[in-house]
Amino acid sequence: MGLVLCMAGLASARAADVSFLTLRDQYGGMGGLQTDGDGLQIAIVVSAKRLRRIRPWEEAIRRVDEDVRLIRVADVPRTAPTDFDAVAEKLAKRLPEDLHVLIDLDGVWVTAFDLDSSVPNVLIFDGSGTLLTQHSGMYKARLFAPLEADLKTLTAALSRRTPGAGPETAPPSSPGGR
Repeated sequence: MGLVLCMAGLASARAADVSFLTLRDQYGGMGGLQTDGDGLQIAIVVSAKRLRRIRPWEEAIRRVDEDVRLIRVADVPRTAPTDFDAVAEKLAKRLPEDLHVLIDLDGVWVTAFDLDSSVPNVLIFDGSGTLLTQHSGMYKARLFAPLEADLKTLTAALSRRTPGAGPETAPPSSPGGR
């Protein structure tokens, strides 16, 4: 039912204002959701202390779509005072150089989507930054099956909406089969 509602939203999706979700990664680069893309983008949000828990989700997602845009967000618990530089230094030491993680010191992602950061949260957005569906929990094959089904369904729906698509992928209601 949730995916059906998300699919209905996909048909009328407008560019969402997601600029408040833009954060710095451990190297100081800015990142967040795109608002002018065509494909899906996936954000995985989890507590900074549990970042290693996203790897199995990422690997499974890449087996389905190796080119999907992934955004990793480390929610930093607000129980103890900390600053960006301290968190960035720890992440830079512990993670491979090519693995960028956005650092969320203010909990904007957790608050915006009402997430429990003690477990990985996998959020699927369209290219305009509109949330289409979300999944939460520690990785297990049985938990991945619904996410995989959503990825395939949403990818197919987006490919039918791509401008200039041929008649075989155009939505039936489009004029002239285009």
